Amino acid sequence: MAINQISGNIYSAPGNPVFGAPKNVPLSPRDTDNRPVDQPSRGTRQDVDTQESTPHAQTDPASSPGALTTAERMLLAELKNADTQVRQHEMAHVAAGAGIVTSGASFTYKRGPDGQNYAVAGEVSIDAAPVPGDPQATIRKMQQVRRAALAPASPSPQDIKVASRAAALAAKAASELMILQARERTAANESQAFGNIRTGSDQYTKVNTLPGKDTRAIDLTI
Repeated sequence: MAINQISGNIYSAPGNPVFGAPKNVPLSPRDTDNRPVDQPSRGTRQDVDTQESTPHAQTDPASSPGALTTAERMLLAELKNADTQVRQHEMAHVAAGAGIVTSGASFTYKRGPDGQNYAVAGEVSIDAAPVPGDPQATIRKMQQVRRAALAPASPSPQDIKVASRAAALAAKAASELMILQARERTAANESQAFGNIRTGSDQYTKVNTLPGKDTRAIDLTI
């Protein structure tokens, strides 16, 4: 149950990172004859791992619950539990990643002793790229990527890796935003300062161009 990165991690998909559940297949127990359950015996089929986007269950007519050994029933219970956990894990990624998820969950399946396929790993593609030229939008997006990565109850090491990368990108975007805001404040202060200088200069020009004292009027009164 992990998340892949655009930069090319384990489950990378072209152009998109992936939330993925790591394969965690229960070990095949042995029956009372010390034969592996996943070997063709007692009417059971050999286990097969498959990668599919949707479940594809197959039932072996020769494998019925009553025909399973105790070891096979234990394996079947483990597979069912793994299937539930994997699906819940991926759905947590999907729910928290609404808007950045680019594909539905796909799963890797293992054939159980009952002939059914059970999900043992999965992945969900997401868009975790920064927003070009918009650090504020990048911060919001990376916050969601981090939430989506850590949404499952037990994030995998790859999930944590993606969350750390998203946090680093958000921090970088925050630094870029601070620089951008500082430049905007500087430009505004300069504009205001030069505006005051121009206003003062205009006032001086108006005063300097006022007409001087009319000396002719003084002469007439003498």
